[in-house]
Parts: sequence; C-alpha cells; structure tokens
Amino acid sequence: MAGCIITIDAMGTQIAIASQIFNAKADYVLGLKGNHPKFYGQVKNWFEQ
Repeated sequence: MAGCIITIDAMGTQIAIASQIFNAKADYVLGLKGNHPKFYGQVKNWFEQ
C-alpha cells in the first residue's frame, strides 16, 4: 500500500485499522465524527490554527 492514499470514514479511526494503514506506509484521510468530543476538539483547533 506504500504510495497509496486511503480514504475511510470514521470506522478507520479505530486503532487497529489506522495502525495497519500507517504500518503499510500509505497516506490516509480519516473521517472524524463529533461523538468523540475531546479528539474532535483537538483536530478542530489544529485546523483553526
């Protein structure tokens, strides 16, 4: 998967799934839902900066 861009919905934010993508040296775009308010807030703040 190296050199690929993986897109996946919020299901992909599970550690096991994200780790497989990361370990395969692929780039990724993961969906993030607001039902994880702490993580969502951190990501939102990062993009606002």
